[in-house]
Amino acid sequence: MPDVRIKTLPPPHGGKLVERVVRDPEMARKLMQKCSAVYDIKPTLFKGNPVRNVYREIMSVCYGFFSPVEGSMTKADLESVLEKRRLTSGWVFPYPILFDISEEDFKKLGVGAGDWLLLRLKGEPFAILEIEEVYEIAPGEVAVRTFGTPEHNPEVVKVPFDQKHTGYNIYCSLNPIILAGKYTIINEPKIRPPFDRFWYPPKRSREEFEKRGWTTVIAHQTRNVPHTGHEALMKNAAYIGDIEPSHGIVVNAIVGAKRIGDFPDEAIVEGHEMVHLAGYIKPERHLVTFTLWDMRYGNPIESLIHAVIRQNMGISFHMFGRDHAALGEYYDIYATQILWSKGIPSFGFDAPPYAVEGGFYLRPQNIAEFWYCPKCLEFAYSANCNHKGIYSRYSGSFIRGLINEGVTPPPQIYRPEVYKVVVKWWQKFGYPFNNEKYLKEREERLEVDLPHMELPAHLKK
Repeated sequence: MPDVRIKTLPPPHGGKLVERVVRDPEMARKLMQKCSAVYDIKPTLFKGNPVRNVYREIMSVCYGFFSPVEGSMTKADLESVLEKRRLTSGWVFPYPILFDISEEDFKKLGVGAGDWLLLRLKGEPFAILEIEEVYEIAPGEVAVRTFGTPEHNPEVVKVPFDQKHTGYNIYCSLNPIILAGKYTIINEPKIRPPFDRFWYPPKRSREEFEKRGWTTVIAHQTRNVPHTGHEALMKNAAYIGDIEPSHGIVVNAIVGAKRIGDFPDEAIVEGHEMVHLAGYIKPERHLVTFTLWDMRYGNPIESLIHAVIRQNMGISFHMFGRDHAALGEYYDIYATQILWSKGIPSFGFDAPPYAVEGGFYLRPQNIAEFWYCPKCLEFAYSANCNHKGIYSRYSGSFIRGLINEGVTPPPQIYRPEVYKVVVKWWQKFGYPFNNEKYLKEREERLEVDLPHMELPAHLKK
């Protein structure tokens, strides 16, 4: 496999960047004429709360974040992903990407293989699904096989998944009927503020990297407002290992429905932006972006979708730390680093994901555990700090507890400028963290608006 240290951006995963967005209104009208029925996209609910909206997956597919995936998976692709973490084409892909509907809605639509279905979002035409196959799933089985079990994946899965895990609930809450086929966006959405200035789908991100002269780029995955530990992580990771150093640091925030207790997405993207606006990282080396995805909190499995997304964006290296993209104690805290260091055979990887057929050009930057040392007055690693007995590890729950009590975190935890961003959105929403109210309100507004587009006469019935 080619050496990614060659000074060129890595190729898209699968070899070709998917872009399935029609921008010509006349072409859009012609495509709508071929549709047999209209379906209004609905959120996936768990106990009445939105945990997923398939529109985000459609956006990420059609703008190339999930290349080479082009739509809702066939039954063969679903089985291949669950069994081997590979598409039937052989390319590594970790998660089921499915368009699910209820039996009742399926009967009302009256569609089948060969039909085209117009998908409507916020009352407007949005995308087309070219139905290739219709099949049924058992959502609970899909959920278990997606994340693994202690019996089948003993290397890294510690306890069975349950309803305390947000990602597991997403798959358990799917409808049983799957419509498989390619997506095409025919009414390009407008990204709403403040997300609009952070929208860098793969084609645009690659153009931006070339404009900036970046050929080696490292990704920082985030679902949090950045504390000073994240800042130290970005600064250090860009200068160690094989980076040589990295020309650019790209923050790619996951924007979508998340667990209750996480920060609002608006605060996350603007908080990371403030890191360079306030001068803590040079703006010419730092770019904040986002991907639409309802986070699954899948630790090693989630790291694979992150690799898909970031390699497609043109990113060559990725930071992976302790408990990467995790929730609870389901996985070993170093599961992602185990995967990217030597592989996890029970998940289909006898070698790291960059060393297998159909794997990645992107390379990992596994980060050693670090802490804030009150003696050194800086972030330290076990290899170079002699004060481990007095170190202070950052705790997200501790930080959230401070904020909930109205206590301003000290500058050793949050840059004052970043904390002002937290307060700004706290004042806007009336609460500092995701709660049921936020999840339901954001489902109404989403992250996009759509231009008005008339339905064809035959679909107005």
